[in-house]
This record gives sequence, C-alpha cells and structure tokens, in this order.
Amino acid sequence: MSKADPFPKLLRAFFYEWLVEQRNASIHTVRSYRDTWRLLLRFVAQRAGKKVVVITLADLTASTVIAFLGHAEHERGGTIGTRN
Repeated sequence: MSKADPFPKLLRAFFYEWLVEQRNASIHTVRSYRDTWRLLLRFVAQRAGKKVVVITLADLTASTVIAFLGHAEHERGGTIGTRN
C-alpha cells in the first residue's frame, strides 16, 4: 500500500493557512500566486511527461524551477519583475 503524496496537502496549506490566514494576503495576491502555481505545475508536467495530478514535490527541483522562470520570462514575455 503506497503512502499518499503530501504535496497537494502542503500546497493547499500554503494557500489557505499561510497566505490567507497568517499573511492576510489580498485576493489579488492569492490569485497571482494561484495563477503562477498553475503555470508552474503545467510546465513541470509537460517537462516530466506526466499529468498535473501526479506531480510530486520531488518533481519540483531547483533546475526545474529555474527553467520555468526562464520560460516565463522569455517564452511568455514576462520580465524579471513580473515572474514572481
């Protein structure tokens, strides 16, 4: 029997417990983070050849995040200041 991956629970806690409850982030901040996480997870899934729902915390390596930031800046037309 495999143990459930804690990543979805941790991500949910980040949004609801930390961002909203502890940091009292505005709805605009929460939406910005949400949208960036969606883009990141899609990028990781495509790069790993997986579906988003099976991405684990182990899939989010430093090199993958750096590649995503480069992708956000160069291929999506963002800037260093807007890539979160």
